[in-house]
Amino acid sequence: MTTLKAKPYSLYILLCDSKILYTGIAQDPEARLIQHQSKKPPGAKFTRRFNQLEIVYQVEVGTRSEAQSLEYHVKKLSRHRKLRLIQEQWKLSELREVMHLTNRAVE
Repeated sequence: MTTLKAKPYSLYILLCDSKILYTGIAQDPEARLIQHQSKKPPGAKFTRRFNQLEIVYQVEVGTRSEAQSLEYHVKKLSRHRKLRLIQEQWKLSELREVMHLTNRAVE
């Protein structure tokens, strides 16, 4: 008998209308992007006002709890730091190091 392993959560950042950054978490960021683009629930209310949405950063994190914690810390970053994160495509270990978070998940 095989046990089903839960799909890991990812942190993602959307670029909205080429100017606004939106940070979220999902088990399937591509499917979540489609929900955002639909401009209806369960897409986030915040993203409904934008016409162009593009995933510009995504990193697999692990559990929902770990992803929510990382999302909280990324949302507190300045726009400049978020743009640097996107440009350099930080790996999970780099992101945690910058956030001074402990490594709880296997990478």
